Amino acid sequence: MHKRFGLIVGALLLAGLLAACGNATPSREVQQGDVLLREDFQEGAQWETGRYPADAEDPTAVLTVEDGRYRIDYRAEESPSLTWGLGGGAYENVIVEVTTEQLSAADDNLYGVGCRMVTDENGDVSGYVLLISGDGHYGIAELSLRSLDFILEWHQTDVIHQGQATNTLRAVCVDDYLALYVNGEFLGEVKDNRYARAGQIALVVGAAKDTAVSVTFDDLTVYEGALK
Repeated sequence: MHKRFGLIVGALLLAGLLAACGNATPSREVQQGDVLLREDFQEGAQWETGRYPADAEDPTAVLTVEDGRYRIDYRAEESPSLTWGLGGGAYENVIVEVTTEQLSAADDNLYGVGCRMVTDENGDVSGYVLLISGDGHYGIAELSLRSLDFILEWHQTDVIHQGQATNTLRAVCVDDYLALYVNGEFLGEVKDNRYARAGQIALVVGAAKDTAVSVTFDDLTVYEGALK
């Protein structure tokens, strides 16, 4: 399979924005339902793995399941860019929880969770991504045509453990409502209905030009979600 990478473009603050940094509570209440998927990334995990390009001695991206965790090692080259691994079934209204650990030293990066990810006939993937960075930023973006457009622009917070550290992410993707929690704290939300459909879950990492990033993901749980 030919792996397609995405470009990280400038953050855009769109009219659908509901809340960002500084809000103590979310504007909407979400009900957590049944478990749709629980993944501990043991042997035989149903998640995308591989080396890309597959025939390269020094691949740009390596996606593996090892030691009970899902790991993405990625190296950006001529521009800031990102990659992702897909898994799970087709879900529409979900709450995704996962524990992340940044292994690499450079903090100019991003990583997180994608929802409603759909691959078209050309192999291009689109959907929503809810992200944090190693230097304590967070945002929500649309991935389309291999580029990343932010609908909740980057904000910085001390809630995120910076650098080589562990963070727990909770990503809400219910109806037209997207929200991000980190380490149990609400960070931001946005309203958007571009991708009103079912799709896979993605685990995402990105890096600045000429830098590399390594992140692991563990204890992934996908719940059914609904607005109250």
